[in-house]
Amino acid sequence: MDFLEVGEKDDRQIIFDVFDLNGLQKSIFRELQDNKLTVQELAEEVDRNRSTVQRSLQEMMDKDLLMREGRTEKTVYYVYTTLPIEDLRELTCEVVQTWASQVEEKLD
Repeated sequence: MDFLEVGEKDDRQIIFDVFDLNGLQKSIFRELQDNKLTVQELAEEVDRNRSTVQRSLQEMMDKDLLMREGRTEKTVYYVYTTLPIEDLRELTCEVVQTWASQVEEKLD
């Protein structure tokens, strides 16, 4: 159960484990830390097609790991970024505590 071992893991690796992010989602997360990028920009950075990146972004949005902001020039488009690290730490702790409570209930 490697995900339970925290040893030398940093904040980001623990977040990756708790939210069960796949390789592409980890790459997207790294690109979005301290950046605001569009789906197309992300697709170019991670060398994947736009629809694949869009699906991964939606999965990450569903886990509340990202923020999306609408922008307007000639058309409306969205830029994505990660939540601030403090918010991610708090969210991760909440998820782990909820999981631990559910496990405890099942085992009692």
